Amino acid sequence: MKNKKAQALGWVIEIGLTIVAIILLAIVIINGIHIETTRGGTHTGTVTAVEDNGFIWKKITVYFKTDTQSSQEDMYCLTDRTFVDTLREKEINKDKITITYNDYMIKGISNCEVGAVGIITGIK
Repeated sequence: MKNKKAQALGWVIEIGLTIVAIILLAIVIINGIHIETTRGGTHTGTVTAVEDNGFIWKKITVYFKTDTQSSQEDMYCLTDRTFVDTLREKEINKDKITITYNDYMIKGISNCEVGAVGIITGIK
């Protein structure tokens, strides 16, 4: 009888630890790990698009080219919505600007699209 109780307790502990691990993993995937890998990075070029996207988590993605003739386009996240109007205006006018950005170990799906270079923190 003791052995069955110990075995049942073992199962309860294993299930509890598994649930905790799944919850922690979900938090990391959704929110990210904000250990900076780049702080104050800069990129000078032209905004080619500003998109609102996301079904559950509304995100803003900014597409940026160093040279308008280049086929390479970098993607940045924008979490500070105060920059949206300025970036859209710069996109329409094709103005050359410098953005500053930070990058993190894991940005989190609630903040960024997969493949983004970093999160824009300022516009010069």
